[in-house]
Amino acid sequence: MNTTCCPPSNTAAAAPTASNTGVTENLQKPRFQIERQENAFVVRVDLPGVPKSGVKIEFHEDVLSIRGERAAALPAEWKPLHQEISMLNYQLRLHVNTPVDDERLTATLEDGVLSLTLPMKATAMPRQISVN
Repeated sequence: MNTTCCPPSNTAAAAPTASNTGVTENLQKPRFQIERQENAFVVRVDLPGVPKSGVKIEFHEDVLSIRGERAAALPAEWKPLHQEISMLNYQLRLHVNTPVDDERLTATLEDGVLSLTLPMKATAMPRQISVN
């Protein structure tokens, strides 16, 4: 389950690319989308049932790592006859191919959707050059 969303490498501001490197059997890659705005990327990640306290976000060496943990809210002594609900752990790693202002990264979690805004550094944005 390796997903990539790489534009050509010569693009001025290349979108982040996904990797499931390091994902183990008990981790699930969440569904996500990446949108390019004028001066930022917006990443939306589905993390159903994950509380804010269960979300861990790291940005290190151009890699955005997102981890979400949802514990099963069942009593320890409960013995189900049938069970499809369980503890879920999500992990997503995005390789950011564009210089990002990591001091201005923002994240919100609402209705099970994590929204991250990754502002591009001014050097990564296209600029108009006038001809004299």
